[in-house]
Formats: sequence, structure tokens, C-alpha cells
Amino acid sequence: MAGGGKWRTWPLWLSTVLAPVAVSVAANQVLNDGVWSGPWLAGTIVAAVAAGLVAERAARVAAPASGTVAETMRELARLVHDRWSEEVVTRSLGDPRIPVSWHMTRRARLMDHPHLIADREPAVSGRSDDVAALAVAFRSLRRRRLVITGGPGTGKTTLAILLTLELIRTRADDDPVPVLLPVADWDIDAHPRFQDWVAERVRTDYAALRPPGGRRDGADVLAARGSILAVLDGLDELPEPARAKVIEKLSGTLTERDQVIITSRTTEYGDAVTAARRPLRAAAVIAPKALRPDVVADYLGDWVSAHSPAWTEVLRALRSGAAPALAEVTSTALGLWLVRAVHIDRPDADPAPLAAEYAHDARALRVHLLDNLLPALLHAHGTIRQATWDPAAVTAWTHRLARLPSGPGGPDLAWWRLTDQALPASRTPRALARTWIGWLSGLVFAVPAALTAMLTYGPVFGAAFGLCFGLSAAQAVRTPDFAPLRVRRRLRDFTRGLLSDVPTILLVLPFGLGLPAVIYSTWADGWRAGAAGLLAGLGLGWVGLRVLRQQDGAPGPADENRLPPFTAALTPQSTWRVNRGLVGLQLMNALLLGAIVGFAVDFMNEVSVVAFHPSPSVDAGMGIVFGVSFGLVNKRQHMWLTSAVALVHLGPARRLPFRLMRFLDELHRLGVLRTVGPFYQFRHAELRDHLAATESAE
Repeated sequence: MAGGGKWRTWPLWLSTVLAPVAVSVAANQVLNDGVWSGPWLAGTIVAAVAAGLVAERAARVAAPASGTVAETMRELARLVHDRWSEEVVTRSLGDPRIPVSWHMTRRARLMDHPHLIADREPAVSGRSDDVAALAVAFRSLRRRRLVITGGPGTGKTTLAILLTLELIRTRADDDPVPVLLPVADWDIDAHPRFQDWVAERVRTDYAALRPPGGRRDGADVLAARGSILAVLDGLDELPEPARAKVIEKLSGTLTERDQVIITSRTTEYGDAVTAARRPLRAAAVIAPKALRPDVVADYLGDWVSAHSPAWTEVLRALRSGAAPALAEVTSTALGLWLVRAVHIDRPDADPAPLAAEYAHDARALRVHLLDNLLPALLHAHGTIRQATWDPAAVTAWTHRLARLPSGPGGPDLAWWRLTDQALPASRTPRALARTWIGWLSGLVFAVPAALTAMLTYGPVFGAAFGLCFGLSAAQAVRTPDFAPLRVRRRLRDFTRGLLSDVPTILLVLPFGLGLPAVIYSTWADGWRAGAAGLLAGLGLGWVGLRVLRQQDGAPGPADENRLPPFTAALTPQSTWRVNRGLVGLQLMNALLLGAIVGFAVDFMNEVSVVAFHPSPSVDAGMGIVFGVSFGLVNKRQHMWLTSAVALVHLGPARRLPFRLMRFLDELHRLGVLRTVGPFYQFRHAELRDHLAATESAE
């Protein structure tokens, strides 16, 4: 029904219009003995009209541009393709690709019954440098479910990225959109249904706009329809009990139309299958073959100069078996990349030790490559911040980054959590640091709120209100805002939010001023005056709660012909910039809120039946009450400000670089980190573990 939304909001609109009328009638009964005067009548009409406009503006959310399901899927596919194509370039996964061969696993217990996997004998095979064949084989599966297994550094995530891009490139209009997601982020307790978590994560990573009226958005619709192919990376990064729960939940909640791809280390996946007492329903499982020495020699030969005697000797030793340690290390994609990064991308590196000093000690060779990776990357790629950072500092900070405790999302490096994770581990110093950082962040919002409240009411009230408002509002939500910073839309939302604060003011002020007024009126003028004030206060309280709860409830049905679009692929840098920009709007909010509250208190003081004689103690008391009340109601996501203040605290101790985001972006550009949505991750778990276990020479 087209007009259903308006009919659902009419009680809110009507109650908000009647609220100022009820207040005016009650005040007129007490102050003017029920005799209506021109100013009172005009004020009542103006207040009713203004309240109606406020309710209408607060309840109406501007609908974003919308499209059909097919159009929404195409837009999501474009964003995913652009996002991971850029990552392929950053991580040098393009030409030439490492030729890892993949075949069906020989461990029968890891797979479901063959007739559930494919109409014929399952046969998924191919090479990472010819991913098109793997895409065709994947589409031949009955349910299109695949598990990519392998040891550390065998190229599982690389294959998942390349397969995602190939499936998008060759998808038909009705094919689901593959989206790469970190499975370690799935909180099964918060999202028992797999489709709900997929919708939430896709909504975050690709900035899905919410439709009006609280209806389901494009992410909800696509996930429910099976139109998102979730490519779940890193099952092995979950704790052991959680892996089995993921297998159980997937087998229990996936419908026939839900497709999925999972990456996991072989041992961890096998343990999860054993704990779950069954493999993933109808999923094929593939594993890599070790890279042969001749394949490795051919690959390295394409990267080195044909006129390098040193490399000619190394490649000859590799082919002949004279360098078994080199053959063992380069049998995986990670080892081959390490050799290339340390001894090829750095022109002055001598490759001779590969076939001499480390010819027979694979462990020593691997440690040598991992130890020299960061210096080699810094030397080969250079650093655009050489005036600020030297290689020793970058290396030291990277080691500290690897040693930080994991957050709720497993190995994800979230900029809004890093500063908290880098605080001292001891309980008391950590608590003191958190308190200090919170107070400083709150004072940033306290200053503008105090300034305008001082100008509109008085210095004592303004100082008390601003301080309590800032410190209370500093207890913010611990996640950032992921929506793109579109200034016009943000200003519209800011104005709407400011207008929606008016009912909150009407809710808080009657409680703060109305209760003593009721008590005084009952004592001075009898029970009738007190009852009138009580009814007015209860009416305002009901209206305020009605407004505050208007947006509660489960999302309603979606119009699949008018789905709001996905707007952008989020990155750590984009979320950092968005939340930095939001601080300006939040400061404006504090500035205007101080003025509004000051005017409101002054007005209530004028019309209240209780004569509040100005005094420092009364002003301070009111400032504390209103500051705490509005601070708690107006909690904001200002994680950028909290992180910035924390970096000022952590910088002198050299726990993290002051320019944290530039540092993380530098590591991403060098290939040490990768990005997954708004998170960074170490590109290889083995590299992270090595850095965490070793000390840097700072």
C-alpha cells in the first residue's frame, strides 16, 4: 500500500502537535487562571504548527536513488570487481601469476557424498594462472560450493581473489554476485543465520543505503534470495571450537540456492569437520600441488635478467637438485614470493647464498627471507615518507603491530581498535590511559557546548552543562560510522537529528523542572494545580518516548523494484576520512545544542510556576542535570577523535606512529598488509607470526 507509511506515523504526528497545546493549556491554567490572552493563543498555535513540522521532518527519511534487484546486483558486482582488481595490482598478483596447480582432495572424509556435489564424478582442477578453467568447473557443481584447502602460504586467498574476479567477469544477469568476506568476522551468537551476517557485512563493506521506513535494504534482499556468493576467507583463523560451529551453521542454514566458497588450512578444516561430525554439505574440496623445481625455475627465470651469471647458477642448481632447501621453500606460493621480493625486486641483492650458504637448510633459508623482507621491500619500493620515517622505525612499528592482541574480528587490524590494543597491558595503567583519553575527547565537545550555553543562559550553567555533556557524550559507541561522507546528505541528516532532539528536550526538561513544579503547585495551590502539572508532564513523557522509539522494530518488507543502491567499496582510508569529517558536524551539533538548551532552560524558568532565583548553585545543578542527560542521549560515533587523542598519548612512547593511517597505507602499498573492507590484515599469517616472535633492531 503506497500510503501505508504515512498512516503508520500519524499517531506520532498527532501526539507531537497536541503536546505543546497540552503544555500551553496547563501553563495557562496555572499562570493566568484559565483566561486566554492574545500572546498565549498565538504562542499555542505557533508551537503546534512548529511541532507538527518537526514531527513530519523527523519521521520522513528522504529515499535514495533506487533500482531493481538486477540493477542492484550489477552495481554490487562492479564495486566488488573494482575493489579487488585494485588489490590485485597492489599485491602484484597479475602477470605473471604463480602457476599453482589445484586438484580434488584425496582425503575423502573432508567431502560430502559425491552425488550431492556433482551430477557426475566431481572433478574440479586447474591452475592459478588459468583461473577460467576453475570457474567453469565451479559452475558445474550442483550446489556451487567449494572449499579451498592447503598448507600455509600455498595461495588459497590469492586463488579466492582471482576466482572472485573471474566469476564476476563471466557472470550472467541471474548469477549471484561473489563477495570476498573474512569468515573470522562472523559472530554466530549475534547472527545465527548465515544470510543475516552476510547482509550485515556486505552492507558495511559496500555502503548500502538504508531505505525509508526501516524497510530491508539491498543487502538483506540479495542475501535472502541467495544472490550473494559469499567467498569466506580464513576459516583457520577462527578459534578451534568456532570452526566446527561455522561448518554446522553453514550446513544447517544454507538453502539449495545458497552458494559459497571457503578457504582454510587443510589441518584446521579437517579438525573442524571431525568436530562437526560431517563435512560441509554438498561442497567440493580442492588442494594445491607443490610447485616443482622446474616450474619454479621457469617462473623465476622470467623475472631475472638473462645475463645474470649469479642467477644462472642458482637456477641451474635448482633444476639439478643441488639446492634442495631452495626447492622446498619455493614449493609454495609464499616461499616463491619471498625469494622474488628479497632477491629479485631488490637489484643489489646477491642470490648466491640461495644455492650455497642456504642450499641444504630450508629452515635457515626461510628465516633469512622473512628477516630481510621488510628491508628489501623498503629498499625496492622506496618510501614516500623518508623525511619522517626511517626503515628502522618502520620495521620496529611493524613488529609491534604484529604483536598486538587480536580483536573481536580475529586477525583484522581495525584502526579504531589499534590504539586501544596498543595501550599498556597492565590493568591499572591501561585503565588510567583509557580514562585520560576519554576525558580529553569529551573536552573537545565540551568547549563549544559550554560556550553557547554560557551566551544564552549564564556562565555557571554553561560551564557545568558543557563539561558534563562532553564527558557523558565521550562514552561513545566503540565502532566508527561506515557510511560515505556525502556532505549534503550528512547536513540533511544532521538537521533532521537536531530537530528530533526537540522531543528529547521536552522529555528531559519536564522531568527536571516539572517534578518540582508539581510538588510546589500541590503545596501552594492545591491538588488540582498539581494534577494539571502532573498530567502535562506525563503527556510530554509519553510523547518523548514515542518519538525516541519510533524507529525501533524489525525491518519491514522491501520493494524489490526500488532497492537503494550500494554506493562505494569501503577501505580503511575511506572510513578514516569519513569519521574525521564527522567530527566537524558533531562539533556543530554540540555548538547548537548548547544554545538550544540554554534558551529552553531560560524559557522554562520564565513560564514555570516555580520561581528559580538565579544563583551559582542552582545554575550549576541544572547544568549538571541537563549536561549528563543530553550527553547520554547524544552519544556519537567519534572514534576518529578518540583514536587521534590516543595517538598523541602513544606517540612519545613509540608504541604506534603518530601518523598511523599513513603508516598502515605504506605497509599495504609495500605488500605487507592487505585490505578487506574497512580492515587491514597481514598478507600472510606466517609473516605475522614471524614478526611477532622476533625483535627488531631499533
